[in-house]
Amino acid sequence: MAEMQFTPQMLLEKITWPVEDSDDEDFDLDTTCRITGFLRMFIETASSGTLAQLLTFWVGWEMLPPELRVEISGGTLPTSSTCFETLKLPAHFKLYMDFEKALVAAIKNFRIASAWLVVIATAVGVA
Repeated sequence: MAEMQFTPQMLLEKITWPVEDSDDEDFDLDTTCRITGFLRMFIETASSGTLAQLLTFWVGWEMLPPELRVEISGGTLPTSSTCFETLKLPAHFKLYMDFEKALVAAIKNFRIASAWLVVIATAVGVA
């Protein structure tokens, strides 16, 4: 089966961005705009393969759900809540380069952890 080819537009049109009056942690509008702008820039400049990895980190598989959610958080690194199809982005980033490094690291660590889960499941006869 051929690998799905993702485009930035495919992801961007599914995203529900944070709104100012949400129940999420309170972050000022400048912070929310800066961090969501960094995510938009990452998506717009990423290859199809990187977008597939981001999507897998975000929702747990390489399939676009009806909606992708973004939250701004007080965390240290980007995280995801795959059950809720929510990407949680830390508010502390001031430079795109730092944001990009952290997001790429989170995506790669997720891939490594997922690969280990498959190895372990196969070893114990679950997969």
